Amino acid sequence: MMFDAHAALNYACRFARPRLAGGREAHHVSTEITALLTKWGWQVRREEFVFSTAYQTVIVMEVLMCMALAVVSLAVRWISPWAAVPPAAALVLVVVGAPALNRRVQSALSRSIDDSKPHSAWERIAQRLGRQLQGANLVATLPNAPSDSTRPHVLLVAHYDSKSQRLPIVWRVICFALAMPAGLLFVALTGLYALSAEPMLGNAVVVAGGLALCAGAPLLALDTGDASPGAIDNASGLGVVLQLAEKLAQSRDWQERLRMTILFTDAEEMGVIGAAAYVRRHGDALRRDAHAAGLHVLNFDGVGVDAELRVVGASAGPRNRGQLANWIEAAARAHGLQVKPFAMVGLSYDHVPFAEAGFDAVSLIAIGRATWAVHTPYDTVEQLHPRGFAQAGAIAMRVIDLAGLGR
Repeated sequence: MMFDAHAALNYACRFARPRLAGGREAHHVSTEITALLTKWGWQVRREEFVFSTAYQTVIVMEVLMCMALAVVSLAVRWISPWAAVPPAAALVLVVVGAPALNRRVQSALSRSIDDSKPHSAWERIAQRLGRQLQGANLVATLPNAPSDSTRPHVLLVAHYDSKSQRLPIVWRVICFALAMPAGLLFVALTGLYALSAEPMLGNAVVVAGGLALCAGAPLLALDTGDASPGAIDNASGLGVVLQLAEKLAQSRDWQERLRMTILFTDAEEMGVIGAAAYVRRHGDALRRDAHAAGLHVLNFDGVGVDAELRVVGASAGPRNRGQLANWIEAAARAHGLQVKPFAMVGLSYDHVPFAEAGFDAVSLIAIGRATWAVHTPYDTVEQLHPRGFAQAGAIAMRVIDLAGLGR
């Protein structure tokens, strides 16, 4: 099977229009995706869920709390150096506890349409923090495909929703990257100043605290709009997976060696809620697959630009790395490419709920100059490039072969 990069690019151009999760256009896009997959012979199941827009509200509340603690610590240090220590210590607790809290929020923000079970107090609070909207994941399998768990199960994933923000993703990453180390340095210096009362350390506390506050302030503008066509993020990933689905439907030799599921998630831009909803709904079945013959989740996000591919979720060393990352590395070598690991504070991808549940899951992304346009009205089809589609598609095809061979 030969991946057609230009066909994938055409699919991306077709769906590059504003499609905020829960909106009318997102529903139209999901209907068009379903029609394409059905035409190629895939059986599509629409898994609807209700979700809240509260995820970014929670993040803004965390940022506000951190800034308030930093301001209090800076203010009371003039009274007594030791008085600044409790709010600084509380700041560390908020920063350290935020990831766990965010995971709980992601899990609590969605529920199935037909879920009549009573919700916990935590879930009711999380649901009420934002607006209630309806989303849908699209799950595609080939009819009459063997459903036993004696073959490795591969999920090819891409989200189809988009969003815009006043604070573009690059500036968001820069702010997170500056605010967190500056905040931790501020806490450390506060403790040292309380022990020594050295004037130089006192000045350093003010500088570190001021930097943390300046870097954190723009994060209060984490709004969500519907002004971005989302060509890179993530019509490009959508185009890659659609082309893979088309090719896989044309040749079914892989069915003897693999189980394949195509998953198009919704509400990724609201805090990877669609992926979290899928894991929550199918967690037991996924664990059975993982224990039996292996489960591998490959997510595509923003790959269709003229830039180098990166893999998110793979450790730099092979010891703790999942099999999927090794296959990607081998596939890249086979095509003369280099796919390096990538990690950045403040970014989340659809592989994360799978990885946090203990499954072998990574995301393929592309980082380049064009990605500055993500989450802005300039994320248009003019930013897309066949090279990005060709790289991602070639590696995906090779990974599928390697997964089928089990090596």
